[in-house]
Amino acid sequence: MLHYFNPDLGLLFLRLALGICLLMHGAAKVRHGVGAVKSMITPLGIPAFAAYGAYLGEVVAPVMLILGILTPLAAFVILGNTLTILFVAYRSSLFKRDAFGGFVAEIPYLYVGMALALMVMGGGSYALL
Repeated sequence: MLHYFNPDLGLLFLRLALGICLLMHGAAKVRHGVGAVKSMITPLGIPAFAAYGAYLGEVVAPVMLILGILTPLAAFVILGNTLTILFVAYRSSLFKRDAFGGFVAEIPYLYVGMALALMVMGGGSYALL
């Protein structure tokens, strides 16, 4: 039986999955701006300028992950961004379940888990830095 064990390839797949998924959200913000984010955070008392942090968490950090540049730092930024999203967009439904039995906030939970894994494991040997 063939046994193939390559943790570095697994880390590459993890980096690419998280980075590409988040970058799609960032691309929408680059195209349309962060007005929607501002409208969600200002009623909570968060200053409107904080919405620009979405570019850091959804454009800069994902590109860093994809390329494997300072992976633990990029993952930390993504973790902060995702925890903010959980607080702002899902605070009333953190443990609610959808019609199929999954969490309503399932995707952000996956992002948190992936970011934590990359923070502690790093980018692997297929990373640039």
